[in-house]
Amino acid sequence: PTSRDIVIMPLYTFSLILSLSFSIWCTCASKVLSHHTAQAFVTPVFPLTSSHKPLQSKLFAATISDGAETSNDFSHSDVEWRLRPPEGTSWLDRLKIKMGANILRLHGKLKGDRLPPVLCPRGGRALLEAYYKEPGQRKKKIARFGFTYARGPSSPEIDITIRETYNINPPPLSASIAAIIYMYVEPDYRGRNVGALALEVISAIQSVHVVDFNVLVADDNGSGGLVQWYEEHGYTKAPLMQNILGSPNKRNGVAMIAPVKIEEGFFRQCAIKWW
Repeated sequence: PTSRDIVIMPLYTFSLILSLSFSIWCTCASKVLSHHTAQAFVTPVFPLTSSHKPLQSKLFAATISDGAETSNDFSHSDVEWRLRPPEGTSWLDRLKIKMGANILRLHGKLKGDRLPPVLCPRGGRALLEAYYKEPGQRKKKIARFGFTYARGPSSPEIDITIRETYNINPPPLSASIAAIIYMYVEPDYRGRNVGALALEVISAIQSVHVVDFNVLVADDNGSGGLVQWYEEHGYTKAPLMQNILGSPNKRNGVAMIAPVKIEEGFFRQCAIKWW
């Protein structure tokens, strides 16, 4: 071989390996992450069945005491929202998801494609974290919220609830449902609108995934305070859904439902870091 071949061949081999690795990782990313396509909705996570059995893992929304608005209330510009894999995800799966997300970002920049404002991992569940930076201090996590975003199936009880509550008559079992599993705000930051902001973010994420309604079980030990708080933020009691949400006779709290919605331009005022 000539001196030119000696230089060109290693460069060609390196570029071939790099291209192959990039293709493999893009394939991996497409398998790890889901987005606003029909492919993202292959496996519903919300296990309502035709036999209307209660959920295997009950849904609870932890107590949040936001109270009336004050001058210390947070807005979306004060909070950094981070979308994470659900609790219990192994470190290896977290690494795969993070690398897949970074590859998709890079691919979007190279191709000039715009990515959706949020991307969620396959599996239908996610964790939303809220971070805040006090003046002169390091940024810290002040709240976390578990929820589902996959298009889970409806049930006759949900259809009746939607019809009676919202005067909507969807085709049988056609409404798509997601859920808030829990909400937790650190005590020092309660009463500052963090929970209300989180409801907006969760609804926006679910809206990207074409979910129609959100459900939860509000457990306030019978005081009524938490139920009232959710009612003030668009939720309605859903007594027909107590059993299918794993809380017969309000044993674990009050079943509630709300339509999923998103305001125009929401993602311009609320940035969400995913993975």
